[in-house]
Amino acid sequence: MKKTTKTNPKTVTSRTKPQNKKKKTPHITTKKAKQKKEQSSAKKTPEKQAENIDKINLNPKLIIIAIIIATIALYTYMNIPTTDTQDMTDAVKRGDTVHIRFTQKLEDNTILDTNYETIAKEADITRDKYPPLIFKVGEGLVPKGLENALIGMNTGDKKTITIEPKEAYGEHQPELVGIAERIQHKSRNITTITEEHLTSIEFQEIFQKRAAILGDTVPTFASPWNYTITAIKPDNITIKADIKKGDTYILPDIPLWNSTAIEIRENEAVFRQNPKNGTIVPTQLGDATITTSKDLFTLTINPKIGDIYYLDNIPATVTELNSTHITLDANHPLAGKTIIFDIELLKKIEDIKDPFPQ
Repeated sequence: MKKTTKTNPKTVTSRTKPQNKKKKTPHITTKKAKQKKEQSSAKKTPEKQAENIDKINLNPKLIIIAIIIATIALYTYMNIPTTDTQDMTDAVKRGDTVHIRFTQKLEDNTILDTNYETIAKEADITRDKYPPLIFKVGEGLVPKGLENALIGMNTGDKKTITIEPKEAYGEHQPELVGIAERIQHKSRNITTITEEHLTSIEFQEIFQKRAAILGDTVPTFASPWNYTITAIKPDNITIKADIKKGDTYILPDIPLWNSTAIEIRENEAVFRQNPKNGTIVPTQLGDATITTSKDLFTLTINPKIGDIYYLDNIPATVTELNSTHITLDANHPLAGKTIIFDIELLKKIEDIKDPFPQ
């Protein structure tokens, strides 16, 4: 008979070591395992891959989502605000033709010119129309400072610029100021050459004849008198004007009055001009009134302050005037002044280079 031993549960429990629960460790993929996994994925058959692709492509929900995303992306791109880089593409550069609105004024806000109709009327600047100012940038048709300010502007841009004299209408140059006599005395006598030597070609051109005959009298539209052929040589033909003392003509260079031959010399004729007192004649410095004496006639020039006359193709403005002299200034009227421009670029036409330059 076996002996039965009783045990105390508490005693057993105290002697028995508690079992340790198995802890879960994080899954760590080693480099070698990763390579093995990639090799395993690569072994998938093309048929299997195609099957997966077909599953994706045939999913209508994915197709609709993709279309929506593409549409949103395209709309966003088309409505991106113009960047500085894009602005520079359309910016004015040298050689472009521009259409601008402008107001030109002095530092005290005196308006000199404008093509804004409302501003023009307020400043008593009247004209039939107020079109845009159109010019090619870089050609020097407007002040340099204005051209420089337009470079880089875009259509619709506005700005106000202040231009110093150097880049506006230049500094005032005292050497361009001169004084002319207002009263000028001229001799009434004028001398004309009566004998000429011509080549055969010159003779034919002037008298429209093929051949010269000694002693012939020939007319010409260039002179109010006829000529007589007085000598013929192989290299030239001599002609002499048929002028007698007392003959009166309208001389080619003096069409405003007649002149009378008062002396006939060997190869010259002296004429006396016969202008009437009070006759108004044009001069380089404006209209003048004539007063006649025995041997002279006097021109009294009658300009006005601000009149502009061209001296050797250079415009000069009358700035001062007294009974004997006229002061003329060939500087630009705005030379030496600082100019302010309010400008607005209406349009720009890009300069297109000739693809086939000569």
